[in-house]
Order: sequence, then C-alpha cells, then structure tokens
Amino acid sequence: MPNVGSLDEFKFTELVGVGCPACGVKKLVIRSYVEGKLPILGGEPVGPVTWAYKGETFVDGVFEIRCAGCDTVAFSDPSCPRCHEPHALARALETENAHPVPKECPTCHQEALSYRAFVPAIVTYEGKRADKARSHCELYDAGFHGVRAECKTCGILHPRAAGCPLCHAPGPIRSQPG
Repeated sequence: MPNVGSLDEFKFTELVGVGCPACGVKKLVIRSYVEGKLPILGGEPVGPVTWAYKGETFVDGVFEIRCAGCDTVAFSDPSCPRCHEPHALARALETENAHPVPKECPTCHQEALSYRAFVPAIVTYEGKRADKARSHCELYDAGFHGVRAECKTCGILHPRAAGCPLCHAPGPIRSQPG
C-alpha cells in the first residue's frame, strides 16, 4: 500500500535522523493517528488497546514531530492524517466517535467483540530506538474513532458508514485497514 500521508518514509527518516533543528537533541516526540484493536464486552472495554499498525502506516498518520528537549516543532500538518482534508486535524482530535460501539453482535448476539479504531498515539524516538506507542485517548474520548466491530464468534464485520473515520469528510483516499 503506498504511503499517502504528508510524510513519506524517506522524509520521515530524514527528519528524525537530523533531530531537533533548533537545539540538535535527537530525542523527538512523534504524534500519529494509528490503528488499534480494543476488546469489548457488552459495549465496554475489557482490556487495553493493542496496536495494529506497521511502520509505514505509523508514518502515514504522523501529524506532529516535536523536540523532547526544547519543544521546537520539527514537523506539523493541520490536515486530516487519513483523507488530507485541509485543517481537519483539530476536528479529528476534538470530535467524538461517530461509529457506535455495539453492545453485542447484531448477527449472533455475542457480547465479546473486537473494536478497531484510529487512535492518536505518542511515540518517543531517539536515534534508532522508538519507545512503545502510548495514548491517553480511551474508547469514549474525543479523538478515538471507530472503524469497525468484529465478532469473535461468527466472524462477521460491522463496518462504519462511508467517509473519513477521523474528520468525517467524504474521503478517505485509501481503503480502511483490513
């Protein structure tokens, strides 16, 4: 799948390789919208988000790179990381999820489901080492945007309606995670 974010892998590697353009510190804080999977039971979370992205999809969702030392912004893009709607990042971060969290599978009525979503994550990167992604955004918080629910029993997928899952623009440019 080709990268369609504001950064391609080459530009991303170049930015993080240089470090902070102001103070030269190599430790950077990277903010990205990435896919996660959350176990739910009866519509409520029953475990932590498991990250379900690869390097290229992490880079695709990057919307900010900031110095961990002096707080200088090395990269920022206000567009939606998913569909590139101009100035839609704020809307994605501030709006609540538009994809209902089901209490049960509408097909087999099983309450144990997996809920896939785009979640804003933070990764600290220093040199060649990246810390594990983390997020303070939870299921019912603004910025958490569901893509689909998956039934663990019957395997039926319950996708969200068309449009960008982050900013609700008519996009997205590429298919949703699969």
